[in-house]
Amino acid sequence: MKLKVNEAIALAESRGKKIKKKDVAAKIWPESSPITQSVNMTNLCRGVTKRVEPEWIVIICLETGCSADFLLGLK
Repeated sequence: MKLKVNEAIALAESRGKKIKKKDVAAKIWPESSPITQSVNMTNLCRGVTKRVEPEWIVIICLETGCSADFLLGLK
């Protein structure tokens, strides 16, 4: 399943909130190195991540201000 992370970030920016993928990645994977965070975020955005944790969806939604339905492509 591909999350609409790029679209959620663009939506947040259109509402005036500046979001950086590296900042979101740091909140999702705080124990990982910045390089690992970057690779994981790239994989998540491209839809190649095999498993998505519910906590990741919550963090992305809180950071971007979008709903889980939007992020999952249900709405």
